[in-house]
Amino acid sequence: MLDKRRIKLAGAGFIFFSALMQIVFAANNAASILDASINWADESSKLKLLATVPQWDNQAMTALFDVYRHAERYQLPPVKDDKQYNIRFLNAFWGPLSNPFVKYPRPVKAFIFFDKSAQQQEISGPSVSTYMVPLIHNTTDNNYYIFDKSQAKPMLLNDWVNNLREAQHYPGAVRFNICDGYGDLPTDVCQQKNYQEETKDMDRDSGINLLHKPKIPSAYRPIQEDWTSRIDQSRLAQRLGMGGGSIYEQSIDWNNLDARNKLLNTVVSWPNFQTIKANFEKIRDIRYFQDEDYPGFARRVTWLYPDDGCWTRASAVIKDLFGPFNNIANNFTRPSKVFAFGNLCANTSNSPSGRVTWWYHTAPIVRDAETNLTYVLDPAVSPRVPLTMENWIAAITSRSDACAKSRSSIDTFNICNGYGTGPYNSCNDPTKVDYTTEVDAMLDQSFYRYEERSRQQELGRDANAVLGNQPPWINANN
Repeated sequence: MLDKRRIKLAGAGFIFFSALMQIVFAANNAASILDASINWADESSKLKLLATVPQWDNQAMTALFDVYRHAERYQLPPVKDDKQYNIRFLNAFWGPLSNPFVKYPRPVKAFIFFDKSAQQQEISGPSVSTYMVPLIHNTTDNNYYIFDKSQAKPMLLNDWVNNLREAQHYPGAVRFNICDGYGDLPTDVCQQKNYQEETKDMDRDSGINLLHKPKIPSAYRPIQEDWTSRIDQSRLAQRLGMGGGSIYEQSIDWNNLDARNKLLNTVVSWPNFQTIKANFEKIRDIRYFQDEDYPGFARRVTWLYPDDGCWTRASAVIKDLFGPFNNIANNFTRPSKVFAFGNLCANTSNSPSGRVTWWYHTAPIVRDAETNLTYVLDPAVSPRVPLTMENWIAAITSRSDACAKSRSSIDTFNICNGYGTGPYNSCNDPTKVDYTTEVDAMLDQSFYRYEERSRQQELGRDANAVLGNQPPWINANN
């Protein structure tokens, strides 16, 4: 796989490649968070750093500190240490730096570095002790506060530093830095680290999350196969043995109108269609992933590779842009997930065959509070507008154009208001799924980003253009 990727990458345009290499060279020569830190006693330099700290009022700070201290309310499992706890708070509740849906600005990371004495180094290792916490500027009293889970309330930055110094008996110099990017380790360059890496850092090597997580199956179905042949009976038997049904097992007959309407009424609501459409466009267009093969090139969710990976797209949208359930840092309730099962076929210009076929498909879904209509947010199927549930089903069970001979149909569907991401997951049983279930699914986007780029090349498109600022949906002919 690696050799094939290198061969394909070698064909990129020289100018584009040269520009990227300049970015890489600059990044490799940038100072780390530790190396760029300042002396804590340098008041002038400290004030310059503090000028970059986001602002909240006292009411927001109090409410969000309560969120910070009680991760269990959001089905966020334990993590290994305080550093991971703090990274997860920022990553989970705010998502990417460019998130257009957050109510309050994302806190920055404050770093304090203490030089250890020779005796301390003999006992605990490295010569520098590092502490990292969320930092915010309180506009009510104009002070700077950090969040520390060992405290009962937000703590003044100066008090935190002084308390650490006294409690740990650090005699040497104290250094300070702030990172308003994804960097979370002393050796990181603050702005060089990407969102995916920060996400991995929040539970890397924790060894604590022991939930059974079945591998999410491919949604792909050969056009001649009946969808039921793709069902893994052994997994269903395993799920039944564990107690509780999976999303697939609990799906209902699409043709049962009363049951369908009852289930659709469980979909979360947004205020009106104008809001739904505006949010759909933001979800479709936001570029916050780092392209693994092209440093400095930001990527969207993989809408242009509809063949597979629907669960990673849905998880990325919901987890990254709306966060955990009951997230008060976000302006909107996180969408529900819709799952459709059957001989599915959708016409698309993003496949050489003009179609894609699945045995199941999932996407975010919301309900219009004014009309009670449900809309599916699925740019992989309909890139210009959100579709009503009925129109979305029609689009993924098409019998026209490239899908004319597909004999497509829907059998069952389900709505999930939980952290389940695939057909064999429980939707919301906290003993089987939690927030990290969506995290794992979102990280699978990495594989599909490579497939999406390869697909654009296969279709004869300028991959950097369509994956960048010129996606097909801005062209009226696509």
